[in-house]
Amino acid sequence: MPKPPHRPAEVELLHRLRTRQDELLPEIPLKAVAEKIAQTAGYNFYTNKVRRIESGETTASDLDYAWFAWAVGASVSQVEQVGRPEAARLLREIIAKNSATETKRASLDLSITPDRFQAELREKLREIRTMPGISDEDRDRMEETLLQHLDLVLRTYDQQIHMLRAR
Repeated sequence: MPKPPHRPAEVELLHRLRTRQDELLPEIPLKAVAEKIAQTAGYNFYTNKVRRIESGETTASDLDYAWFAWAVGASVSQVEQVGRPEAARLLREIIAKNSATETKRASLDLSITPDRFQAELREKLREIRTMPGISDEDRDRMEETLLQHLDLVLRTYDQQIHMLRAR
């Protein structure tokens, strides 16, 4: 059996976590690591780059190291222990930002259907129109604001769809 290559501690950490040597789980493919980083970080992170970092062929910048560590589930303290304090600081920020995003996403009702949305919109408009104790002017302003917000959201998504189709 060939002897595994000698890797610096910082690289060995990433490899061990990606291949899940200490767990009874399948290893995370290099491509999956690269795609997870690219999708979340918003910049190209190619499979070949992941391979080169993990093999020790290239030294990762602190930012790239932090993203790689995040993708394979490293803790901030593990990154600090292997001598990458700046990468650990960046990892802490990445974790905080992405846990806030996940919390927001978890609180969204992703089961909403067009029919249910339409029914909820009708209900909100009915509620505004029948709300006791407000003037017709306030009622009109509330209804107009609700409809303007919906229009803005729809136009924004139209623009995004148009930009994606143009690619």
